[in-house]
Amino acid sequence: MILNRVRLKIAVPAAIVLLSTAVNANSLEEFYKHYKSGHYPQALEALDKLSVEENTLSSKDYLSGLSYSKMQEYDKAAVHFAKAIELKNDSIDLYYEYGQALYAANELRKAREAFKTSAGKKFNETASLYYVAHISQILEEYDTAKDYYMMVLKDKSADSKMKQIATFQVAETLLSIAREKSKEKEDINRRVEKFVLPMMQKSYEMDKSTPLANDVGQRIFELKKEFNLDPDVLANGRRVSPKHYSGYVSQKIKFDDNISLTNEENNIQQSKKESYIFETEAYAKYDFIVKKKFIISPEARFTFTEHGDRSSPEVYQNDAFVMNFDLKNKYEHTYKDKPASMIFDIDHSRTSKDWHTRKKIEHYASSTTFTFGESLSYFEVGDTTFKIKRKNYAGENEAINNHTTSLSGDQTFFLPIQHLLIALFDASFIDNYNNSTTNTNTYLFRLDYIIPEIAPTYTLGFGLAYTLTDTLKQKATRGTEKSFNPSIDLSKELSSNSKISINYDYTKTTSLDTSYAYNKNIFTAEYRFSF
Repeated sequence: MILNRVRLKIAVPAAIVLLSTAVNANSLEEFYKHYKSGHYPQALEALDKLSVEENTLSSKDYLSGLSYSKMQEYDKAAVHFAKAIELKNDSIDLYYEYGQALYAANELRKAREAFKTSAGKKFNETASLYYVAHISQILEEYDTAKDYYMMVLKDKSADSKMKQIATFQVAETLLSIAREKSKEKEDINRRVEKFVLPMMQKSYEMDKSTPLANDVGQRIFELKKEFNLDPDVLANGRRVSPKHYSGYVSQKIKFDDNISLTNEENNIQQSKKESYIFETEAYAKYDFIVKKKFIISPEARFTFTEHGDRSSPEVYQNDAFVMNFDLKNKYEHTYKDKPASMIFDIDHSRTSKDWHTRKKIEHYASSTTFTFGESLSYFEVGDTTFKIKRKNYAGENEAINNHTTSLSGDQTFFLPIQHLLIALFDASFIDNYNNSTTNTNTYLFRLDYIIPEIAPTYTLGFGLAYTLTDTLKQKATRGTEKSFNPSIDLSKELSSNSKISINYDYTKTTSLDTSYAYNKNIFTAEYRFSF
């Protein structure tokens, strides 16, 4: 499509030269009248009526060729132009017009010679050189094509649009040479990356506003995909964001009508106290992509939490500052010809809180978690992920030290109505090895249903979680605890990098021990700025 547009753009014949010295000017008047009016058959009839001498026949053939070209009868035009050349007509545009007619009649080799002569005579030199290059490209004589395209680029009289076109065609010619001469896939990939794509990018950047630039941009995309050179497409075909960094800062204001106590990790009790909670969070991540197969992502997250109730130790003891330093790693591969990711993560967390109820945040505990997993598209509906985790938790109070082993799996469902459903199952086995009577096994089932664009810029989400806690050695006093947790979240985009959201979260936990049985409601408003 690009070539056709170029040909039509530059295929403009030179103005007709008055040949009053070759034939009687009065006898040409009728011809010119019809020719200029676009009545070419009548112009040809007028020429047939001319009585010319032998030394002026070349002019008649020249004018006949022009008329037949206007009528798009290129084979007849070529015959008359050839006669005019044979009769040594000296019209400056004769070889260019002859080349045009031959090109349109698909007489490519003859057309190329005509354009070479036209270029040698310095008539419409840039376009003539371009045609020589283009015809050589069609004839698969790529080295010749490249040489003539380079002549166009060196031509000082060539305008910027012609140079943009020629630059693109140099790239296409280099691609053809690479396909022709490269025996190994690695070699052609190297040639495309080192020579072809830079030349195409140069063409694109010459003038991004032209229609050609759109076609060149699409061609660059196609070649990157074909030769696996798109930096944002991994070896298994999975596309990643061209922006390798991400992060956000957020401010949450919560109201919790029953603050939870966590004196012993993973054994949650109620305080029967309510409070506003102010939570500030900052998060940053960068993705390092190695050989299009490995994604190494260091992450950092800082969360500061303060409670509005400053008079109840049961409440403000939960003031905390948490630092998370994570290293997320993925190996991208394929499973049954579909993209898949092998997961290996290391997460380290340090928690400081007011655990002495002195209104002073002090180091409370630290943990390190190792995660192994696999994410794949086993089902057609969406991604399936399996993980196994090992968490080592160490506190200032050794009674809360524990090891947690977790097995989890989640399934994403991309629904036909553009909604998203995520199902999660997690089983966690908690060994408080210095206080084994508090060991628990928990089993979590969760569904999240997300409706993007429920209204322009609004996203609505519903969550439903159900947790069973096997209290093991405490079963006689606590039994098997059950927790029911529905939630709803509504967010609105304020701009491309900021949003606000509101959330309601309800929890009902049942237990034989009333201190572990509770209901609670949490209302949250959040502002988040992403970068």
